[in-house]
Amino acid sequence: MTSFVSRISPVTGKTEWVTQDEDYDYQQEVARSAYADMLHDTERNQKYLLGLKAAIQRMHQKGKAASVLDIGTGTGLLSMMAVTCGADLVTACEAFKPMADCARKIISDNGMTDRIHLIPKRSTDLTVGPDGDMKERANILVTEVFDTELIGEGGIGTFAHAHKCLLEDDCIVVPTAANMYIQPVQSKLVKDWSQLQPISLPGNREVVPPPDLVKCSAASTVHDIQMDQIPASEFTSLADPVKVFRFDYSGKSAILKKNQSKSKVKATASGSCEAFFMWWDIEMDVDSTIVLSCAPKWSHPNPQEMQWRDHWMQAVYFPSSDVSVEKGEDFDIHSSHDEYSLWFDVAKSDENPSGCPAHSFGAHTMCGRARVGLMNDAKRNEKFANILNKHVNRNTICLSLSDQSLFPLMAAKMGAKQVFSVESQPLARRFVQKYATHNELNVQLIEKSPDSIESSDLNQQMVNLLIAEPYFCNATLPWHSLFFWYARTDLSKHLTPGAVVLPQGASLMAIVVDFEDLWKIRAPVGLCEGFDLSTFDDLIESASDSADAYMEPQPLWEYPGFALTEPFQLNHFDFTKPLTGIKAVERDGFMDFSNDGKLRGVAVWMDYHLDPTTSISTGLLEAPQSKRPLSWDRHSRQGVHLFPRPKSVAADGKNKLHYKFTFKPKSGDMTFAFSLVNA
Repeated sequence: MTSFVSRISPVTGKTEWVTQDEDYDYQQEVARSAYADMLHDTERNQKYLLGLKAAIQRMHQKGKAASVLDIGTGTGLLSMMAVTCGADLVTACEAFKPMADCARKIISDNGMTDRIHLIPKRSTDLTVGPDGDMKERANILVTEVFDTELIGEGGIGTFAHAHKCLLEDDCIVVPTAANMYIQPVQSKLVKDWSQLQPISLPGNREVVPPPDLVKCSAASTVHDIQMDQIPASEFTSLADPVKVFRFDYSGKSAILKKNQSKSKVKATASGSCEAFFMWWDIEMDVDSTIVLSCAPKWSHPNPQEMQWRDHWMQAVYFPSSDVSVEKGEDFDIHSSHDEYSLWFDVAKSDENPSGCPAHSFGAHTMCGRARVGLMNDAKRNEKFANILNKHVNRNTICLSLSDQSLFPLMAAKMGAKQVFSVESQPLARRFVQKYATHNELNVQLIEKSPDSIESSDLNQQMVNLLIAEPYFCNATLPWHSLFFWYARTDLSKHLTPGAVVLPQGASLMAIVVDFEDLWKIRAPVGLCEGFDLSTFDDLIESASDSADAYMEPQPLWEYPGFALTEPFQLNHFDFTKPLTGIKAVERDGFMDFSNDGKLRGVAVWMDYHLDPTTSISTGLLEAPQSKRPLSWDRHSRQGVHLFPRPKSVAADGKNKLHYKFTFKPKSGDMTFAFSLVNA
């Protein structure tokens, strides 16, 4: 059954009515889940299998039947593993109904319906007793309730409740424990995700961040990344990794909802502690012989056999205190957690840290750490500042259209007569106003949407310089920032006939990529550890067709890939002209393969043109080179289409990529289609 629902288009900024299946939210959650990535994680699967086998054997050696409880069964994989390992009774629970239905079908496909009791409930809702969901408490628990932070999915509460209500006292838990590690580092790249830097302008001028906005470290929000993609040359380790927490899931000791630790470490290099790298490992058996590590390559126990995974990565946290250390000096790392979040700080051995920070207002508050990095991108800022300097004079009436942007401050610093900035979000207004006040600049903030701006909002003046980064917090895909073009059209009546519009236009670019690993997150599973999961593949495919955009946003600098074609333009957008009268666009074409490889994906991004010779890219930063990974902008997410079933291609002219692109200006909708065809 379908219904009409309203939504705000990120491209047009207007409310629109669309048809939507009543199960859309469920379908979207399934399609964008990490289930497929987890199932392609061979190390995870095999070590859970080994952990289950060891637990069941140990229980049998005690002369007891092995009663296994699988919390959050997902596809039912761990429950089926338990059956093959000799479990006498298996109970599985799954609260997400589409996955519970999927698990039931998979269990049936594998002939285990009579061996696994599936309950579509949360574990905290399960009852035990003659009339309960479980007749008796289980003596083995297997569960995977972890995220990159380890505790962010509520694992502490899940384990505590299970021991209290669902498990026997002498139970075995798989995994039985987890260990968390921290490494203090100095890194300009990482620091630029946290600390706002001055922006240099022509004429030895600069826009300086207010002291209370410089450091955006206090929020405990995780910044998870594929840490191995940070080159070793771009960070300095200040100390060896140190274990800061151990979580005992066995039930032998209580799992604390809140805890703190202090770790004394010795500096292995001199520098300023600007960030902490964090990761964890889990012990799958009571003897701690089966260990799965999420460490980056330089600290991994088996770096040559590392499993790629995207569902558990590494994380970056930022200290509240500013501490520099000398090589050989002792210093302290202070670690804290509650039930869901983590904090870390640093102090000299004879000092106290500032303590667990409360949430503070900073540049990251609205749009995340990547936005702070974008604001600190010196090359990008220099390009825009140089172009802006050509157009700003004492007669300039400038209007800026971007969220939480510092570009209007540049124009004001360069001497514009009047600068207006559209900032409809309260946090963004507060941010820009703090900057303007600190730099003694007159920037008038307009708290309206572009289509509702009147002459009185502009002090009855006509705008002769319209600028944008463009950057909008609601934009998730690169072309969503075409909102600037729609806003520019709404503002046409407020522009002088010869008004300068920056950027002047944009190109929607694409390239075909052989991704090393990213393709796995959408690849069919088929057989997994000998179990038929084709029903799950069907569910993902159906959900993706129903809910997912054909393209998904990904920070491609974290996912190595190699060019299979040259970059090609899907469309050009001319911002100097309003949208009025622009007709629907339909384009298709063919691209030759320039390199051999696997056809695994197509990446799409926007290049913004400030003038005929100056552009800012949200995608490729360098021309592709054969056998070298592509170089991507680190502060933007690119749009990606992943082929579920990769095919081999060669630069022999036998095959081509056929692409088709459509753009409907009225709705802002775009569609993409890519296929492999014979030449």
